[in-house]
Amino acid sequence: MTELISGYDKSTQKLMFRVYAEPLEDTGKRQKHKDAHFAALDLLGAALAKDFDLHHAVIRRIGLGKPQLIHDFLHVNISHCRGLAVAAAGYMPLGVDAEGPRQIRESLLRKVCTPEEAETILGAADGNLAFSRFWTLKEAYAKYTGEGIGLDFSILGFSLGEEIVFHHPDAEKLRFYQIILENQTVVSLCTEAGGYTVCT
Repeated sequence: MTELISGYDKSTQKLMFRVYAEPLEDTGKRQKHKDAHFAALDLLGAALAKDFDLHHAVIRRIGLGKPQLIHDFLHVNISHCRGLAVAAAGYMPLGVDAEGPRQIRESLLRKVCTPEEAETILGAADGNLAFSRFWTLKEAYAKYTGEGIGLDFSILGFSLGEEIVFHHPDAEKLRFYQIILENQTVVSLCTEAGGYTVCT
């Protein structure tokens, strides 16, 4: 289990949230969604035991909403993509997403990106990686809100530079963090802004 992103309270240094990752075995075959999902849940269980002293957790999901622990004091989220399971847990709402670079189609670009984002992707040295960066930010936000893929991604605008800029009325209330792993898998986190410091 690798710790990717950690947030600590500025005054007490208490752990506020953490994002964890675990490689998934590459069998050379198409990964089964169910197997990867259970691997992400196993990772979450290990994380809850290690950092939050929670050894028995029940997860509930209402409709298509995001998963919630019966223990109301903790928030959790999971994601998985080819070769990687990711879990996030903390004392504040959060959303996490992971995605490896994939071949982008122009129709998908128009459907999920703003014109400015599409221009950035098409002009990037690695357009597939650029697309994954935007996609995971949008997914992380949709998971944070609980709206999931029902949310219109094309109205969620981001700019990528030294900092991630979210062009949205909620922007000041939120923070986004992003890690690009060696294999170019992108992991993005959306959580509340607050009095914490972040380590990556």
